[in-house]
Amino acid sequence: MHDVSYTHITLADYILPEDPELLVENETVIRVYKNLKKQKVIVTHKDIILCLIQKIEQESDADKQDVYLEALEYVVYRTPDDDIL
Repeated sequence: MHDVSYTHITLADYILPEDPELLVENETVIRVYKNLKKQKVIVTHKDIILCLIQKIEQESDADKQDVYLEALEYVVYRTPDDDIL
């Protein structure tokens, strides 16, 4: 049997002041994180990824879909692989 180690995240995991080009992605992820944090004690990378996928699917505005998609790419790029023990 394998246990999957879930890493909870902090808001600081996504704030990258040295890279202003990622400002929109940062703001989007921070907004999603704060909304999830109201509902859950621990927010995982997977929670954020799933929420962003839902937002992409539900959004009808193509520009907003692009923002969510870029934020999703940003999170996936920064998400560590799950450790299987």
